[in-house]
Amino acid sequence: MTAGAWRRTAGGLGLALVGGAAVGVAAGFGAPALLTLGAGALLAQGLMLDFRPTRVPVVMLHSVVGDRPDRPRPFGIWCPPACFEGYLDYLRRHRYSTVGLDDLHAHLTRGAALPRKPIVLTFDDGYLDNWVHAAPLLRRYGMRGVVFMPSDFVQPGDRPRPTIEDVEAGRIAEEDLEVYGYLNEAELRALAGEGVLDVQSHGRTHTWLPVGERVLDFHRPGLPMRHLRWMWWNRHPERKPYWFHEISAEGVPWGAPVYENRLALSAPAVTPDPGLEEVLVAHVETHGGRAFYEEPDWRAQLAQVVEAYRRAHPPAARPETPEAFRARLRDELAGSRERLEAITGRPVRFMCWPNGGTCREAFDLLEECGYLAATLPRRSLRLSNHAGSPPDRIGRISATSFFRGRQSRALWVASFALKLERERGNLYAEIPIKAIWLWRRLVPAGGPKPHGAEE
Repeated sequence: MTAGAWRRTAGGLGLALVGGAAVGVAAGFGAPALLTLGAGALLAQGLMLDFRPTRVPVVMLHSVVGDRPDRPRPFGIWCPPACFEGYLDYLRRHRYSTVGLDDLHAHLTRGAALPRKPIVLTFDDGYLDNWVHAAPLLRRYGMRGVVFMPSDFVQPGDRPRPTIEDVEAGRIAEEDLEVYGYLNEAELRALAGEGVLDVQSHGRTHTWLPVGERVLDFHRPGLPMRHLRWMWWNRHPERKPYWFHEISAEGVPWGAPVYENRLALSAPAVTPDPGLEEVLVAHVETHGGRAFYEEPDWRAQLAQVVEAYRRAHPPAARPETPEAFRARLRDELAGSRERLEAITGRPVRFMCWPNGGTCREAFDLLEECGYLAATLPRRSLRLSNHAGSPPDRIGRISATSFFRGRQSRALWVASFALKLERERGNLYAEIPIKAIWLWRRLVPAGGPKPHGAEE
């Protein structure tokens, strides 16, 4: 019998003893039951604690910024700076060492050595606050990370903007810091050159596309941001780096159909019949524009327009061919990599799927487009990164707190610690995590929703 089999057998016996002893304690059997409980707990360590092989937690963060009066409405909060600093303090006190994705890949492919407690910190979307708040804090604690940047969202700029370090030096007031937006070219070069945040790809467009002719909704006052943002992005691609400040309902024509859609890298797209949008927009415009939606039957009217148009016109939507789909995927993968490499002068070899949306065809193109590995899609089973796991797949855990609606550093750090311990192999962490899960089912989290959350 192998060592692993012995550990599982002993652990199973220990859990059985713990269960029986707990009943004995409740029944009043006193010292014998307590001794049995202790023995069972010791045996159960084989199942509940397993730190071999070394598992490398890869942590997913997004924005590191506080809530200010000038926060654009679409911009949510992922991690307040004080809580992020709490994470870094916890990592330092518990002797974690931050490593890069190249280090992780070398470990997975050829067994390259890693520190005793390695961890990778990743930041999705390339928010400006990664420069303003996250990078200075990483620098202060002697740590580093990775920023996954969607190339369409890179802001132009030949000068880095002030950071919290400038506030601490008295060069600028904190309320005057520009914090809401995306990294510019100069900041990406500075981060990559210093090595505090390695720049890797988050695709090019980071958007959604129509995948069918089914109309889910119509553009209207109060259209959920999950639809409005991608419809606005696709109509104003050159303004995507500034969308937090510029997006408005008027940026999409009233009445425009909201088609069935999926993440751009996850499925072939469909180019809808432009004539249908024209007649819908014309109907709303001739019936009062925004005031049209005050009519109680506005939705029924637009549904009738759709039905009448499709009866009178042959199907004109154009599905994406397999060849066109692969060409678009190459543009997303190779195109974003080439642009980021041109900006930073550094190799881009790792891909993070925007919102976790991908497909088999996209994974198949990774090597051809110059990548070594990519993050796992959001709906896949969690993968622990350890020797023997697939080197081209990166499993991640979210750093978002279980207590997001409560801006308490202690609660956020406790949540972070539990996730790390579970990821490293301490299954005792599952007990409080499951208790929190049950509590969350009963008590809503509250607080602002992070960017990208479904409404």
